[in-house]
Amino acid sequence: MRQLKPGREQRSQSFWAIAFARFRRNRLAMAGAVLMLVLYAVAIFAPQLAPYDPTVINLRNRMEPPSRQHPLGTDIYGRDVLSRMIYGSRISLSVGFVSVGISITIGTMVGAIAGYYGGLIDNVLMRMVDMVISIPVLFLIITVVSLISPSIYNIMLVIGLTSWPGVARLVRGQFLSLREQDFTEAARALGAGDNRIIFRHILPNAMGPIIVAATLGVAAAILVESTLSYLGLGVQPPTPSWGNMLYEGQAYIREAWWLSVFPGLAILVTVLSFNMLGDGLRDALDPRLRD
Repeated sequence: MRQLKPGREQRSQSFWAIAFARFRRNRLAMAGAVLMLVLYAVAIFAPQLAPYDPTVINLRNRMEPPSRQHPLGTDIYGRDVLSRMIYGSRISLSVGFVSVGISITIGTMVGAIAGYYGGLIDNVLMRMVDMVISIPVLFLIITVVSLISPSIYNIMLVIGLTSWPGVARLVRGQFLSLREQDFTEAARALGAGDNRIIFRHILPNAMGPIIVAATLGVAAAILVESTLSYLGLGVQPPTPSWGNMLYEGQAYIREAWWLSVFPGLAILVTVLSFNMLGDGLRDALDPRLRD
């Protein structure tokens, strides 16, 4: 039977295989990944998991404490808190996923163009990035949302359009380094065009930091959405979101603690899971780290 030479199997492993093996050994990262999958499963199967309709009002059951019938209690209108939290996960996770998709797309395009071409194009684009970064993002979002109708689609769009500069700077730095590598020079020597070099050669090698930025960006977007909903500028009632549940429960924190504690814990666990996942991906995808 033919045997492999010592070390041959390790040499044949790809970068992504090595990164995945390193990621699996990180317990916190794996815990974050499992929590993220559970949260998305809850959001997808909300109609099957929620024991009650989250919008049905029953004043006879208002502000009931946690019980067997209502495991997380009821709110000031008699609505089941558990059902509203399950449906609220759809809002938070959807906002995080879509808004980060928008910001990653814009930031990657701007950063790739600036880093690859350099010169005047780089100066113009980076000055635009500096201008956007100089504006406090949360105040900018609050201002924009207050001028338009607050809906989940507008929230996604506004968060995505205001959170791309950081991604642009990250991608630009990667492109400035990778465009000088030997494989890029070889592609130019073979007659490859700019688009092919950018999308087929440089961008795949810059995907590690972009994936990490996207994962951490979801957590930030969820916090922004919760903040806007808490301030009354996010998703409007009766549609449940964790932020507006916090807002509704703050006035009853002494006599009905469950109205604020459980939505707050949901935000904490969700943001923590994405941060743990992002930190684990950053460690796994960093080629400077060796086992």
